[in-house]
Amino acid sequence: LIALDREGLLFLSPSFTNRIMKLSIALSSLLASSVLAFSPAAPASSHYTKLQLSTASPPERTAPDAGAEPAWEGKTGLAPEEFMTSDMSKPDASGMWECPLTRWDSDGIDVVKAQEACAKMPHSPLEVRASADDNAKGAQYFTDNKEKLRAELLLHGAIWFRNFDLMQSVQGHRIMYEALGLDPCLDPLHSSGLRKFASERDALYEEVNKPSLRGHYIG
Repeated sequence: LIALDREGLLFLSPSFTNRIMKLSIALSSLLASSVLAFSPAAPASSHYTKLQLSTASPPERTAPDAGAEPAWEGKTGLAPEEFMTSDMSKPDASGMWECPLTRWDSDGIDVVKAQEACAKMPHSPLEVRASADDNAKGAQYFTDNKEKLRAELLLHGAIWFRNFDLMQSVQGHRIMYEALGLDPCLDPLHSSGLRKFASERDALYEEVNKPSLRGHYIG
């Protein structure tokens, strides 16, 4: 049924060719049905959750203007030795408590109700920008607003303080959290070495700025 000519070309008998064609058609049908079987079927519209709808069609994003500059652009900061100077008159705060442990427990959680509850939660982090008057008060701003800021921290889970002159140094950071009456704790991942101290005696960490970790999310 099969023979090779002098040029190495393959010839098939008509009956064998018909068999091959039938087999090819059968295989094509099988592959098509297999693809459909493993393709994600679109669920009924009533089964879509808000989260699924939000990820099914990503929102349109507009890049910032090329001329946009952050608020700190062009501002002269403190020299490193001035920024890193610790107030040696204050006690060593390096003996910190362990960070409160996260309870990982998914048993008995109604995901739909949890999503509805999360949708009602306030935005996090809360952004607090310093005005000229706020900066003029220095540490007194945090003393005067202690209860308000602590309540907002509990409500939002995190506060992003921006443009505050006080927290431009190690000493200023410590003055701020002491004015708010906050007790520092160790970083949850301190044993992994992802984040190092800017000043351990002042309980102040550096930001995670390793290029190798820029694509990682910790939560």
